[in-house]
Amino acid sequence: MKKLLFTLIITCSVMAFIHAQGIVYPAIQGYGGVNEVPFETIKPDPTKKYHFVIEFSNRIEDKKKVSDDLDYAARMYNLHIYAGVPKENIDLAFVVFSGSTSIVLSNEEYKKRFGVENPNSELLDEFKKHGVRVIVCGQSMMKQRLDPAMIYPGIEMAVSRFTATTDLMNKGYLLFSL
Repeated sequence: MKKLLFTLIITCSVMAFIHAQGIVYPAIQGYGGVNEVPFETIKPDPTKKYHFVIEFSNRIEDKKKVSDDLDYAARMYNLHIYAGVPKENIDLAFVVFSGSTSIVLSNEEYKKRFGVENPNSELLDEFKKHGVRVIVCGQSMMKQRLDPAMIYPGIEMAVSRFTATTDLMNKGYLLFSL
């Protein structure tokens, strides 16, 4: 009985500790929430530069909500800020291609295609504000019959996902694929 009671107390204590931790948004507000981790023993060096590129190709199933991939990219950015890396030491770019291309459509084009304004527009604006590069694959644009006027303002357009990613990798960016 004592063993069971002890296990129950420990389990409840751990659960209370986990739930007591909050979600924070150290840079990009409302997106990419980060769990507070007061017990970390490893942190990135805040004096170093961090360059990373994320590729998105997942088909967007729910066209009325923010892309999980975009939220994940916001989380990667927020995690580095939370860990103490100053934003001027973070170079984040993401390359959108294939089934993810719709996330970078202009509000007008998105509304024509899906009946609602682009739910990703606020987050795309946040990325611009923080200097995060958003690049769309020109090959995907051509296959989907998209022209530059149909793309959200500020989105960069590359010949292809391959050329954009390999160019960034050649410049020292680390690749993350979703």
